[in-house]
Amino acid sequence: MQFLSPKGWATFAWQSDYSQLYLVDPEANTFEAPIEITPEIYQQSFFVPPSGLVVYTADCLQQHIRVRIYDTQPVLPEVEEMSGNPWTRVETTEACFPSRSFTLSSPSMPYPLPAGPLFLLNTEKVAIRIQWMEFQGGRYDSVPVEPDLIEITVWPI
Repeated sequence: MQFLSPKGWATFAWQSDYSQLYLVDPEANTFEAPIEITPEIYQQSFFVPPSGLVVYTADCLQQHIRVRIYDTQPVLPEVEEMSGNPWTRVETTEACFPSRSFTLSSPSMPYPLPAGPLFLLNTEKVAIRIQWMEFQGGRYDSVPVEPDLIEITVWPI
């Protein structure tokens, strides 16, 4: 098995507004998240507009968002590498970023965000694997919990 090193990667502490985060092409004016979340969208936990991607989270509490970009499709482990815990959910989809770049955003944030982050891609059309490791148990505002982890892995189609 050949180990592929990511072309780019980053991890962010995040708090999803309305339980969602966006991968937005900063130059495309076609990004629009759905206003109504259908049962199908709720079940798969993502939505693909004409450009960009909407990822839904378990709730509005804190997440760690890990983004990895590869030149070719990587072999991805079945468990989260640092903890060894299995992913709660795993989905793969295709998305389009006409400017060959994307930034992270959410319903109450402007995009493109001033001062980044900006991720560069080799192609407009990409495959994206979304992996969630969600905190299991009760969540209360007064009790600190481990943040959910959402890993977004991107490679050209």
